[in-house]
Amino acid sequence: MGGITPLVTTALPLANSVIGTVRNASAGQSGAAAQQAAQQAAQQAAAELEYKRQQDAVQAAAAQAALEQKYREEAAAAERSAQAAAAARQQQAQLEAEAQARQWSHDAELRQREEELQRQKDEAAAAAAAAARAKEMDDYRSSQEQTLAQLRASQEEAVRAKETDAQTQLAQLTAAADAAEQRRLAALRQAVSKTRAGLGARGVTAQDGSGEAILLGLTNSSETERKDAKATDQLKRAAIQQSLDEAKRRNLLELSQLADRQRLEYMSKFF
Repeated sequence: MGGITPLVTTALPLANSVIGTVRNASAGQSGAAAQQAAQQAAQQAAAELEYKRQQDAVQAAAAQAALEQKYREEAAAAERSAQAAAAARQQQAQLEAEAQARQWSHDAELRQREEELQRQKDEAAAAAAAAARAKEMDDYRSSQEQTLAQLRASQEEAVRAKETDAQTQLAQLTAAADAAEQRRLAALRQAVSKTRAGLGARGVTAQDGSGEAILLGLTNSSETERKDAKATDQLKRAAIQQSLDEAKRRNLLELSQLADRQRLEYMSKFF
């Protein structure tokens, strides 16, 4: 429509001009001349109209090309704007991703440090607990050993006192046995002397059968008394030794029972 309107507006004046020219020619000339002039005027008008049409077409083409160029430029500008926006979004996304990655790395490093600190604290606590447990075990064991040593010392002291008492009793038995043996021998000598004197007064000598029998009876009786005294002494000595041995056995049993009880208490307390 933009190309047709200028053409119409241009053609109407040209037609009017041709008509006016023909009329003027008809008035002043003959019919043949007027016809020829009209043809020439029509050709001229047609040529001018064609030229004007071509000019309008060129202008319309130029306008169309300009419009298309404008559209292309606007499209290119829009595409560049879209590309720039996409590049900006991509750059922003990359920056955000890098920031997120740095944050994650920072958080991971903090967690690693916290875990390392916690591990060190746990190890220190475990070491302290182990040291405290070891000290408690050592102290408890030392206390048990001290109790055991005190019992052993008291037992050894009691055994030494009992051994001293046993040695005293044995010495007393030895002294009593020696004294009894001296008395027995003295009594035997005295009895033999009296018997010999009595036999001599009756005219019997020790070599006689009856005299020898009497003296032998005195000796045998005295020997029996000695053996009885020795057996009694041995029984007393055995009783003293047995009492001492039983005391030692009781001490060993008591020590063994205490050690077993301490071992059970130690195991139940720490294991």
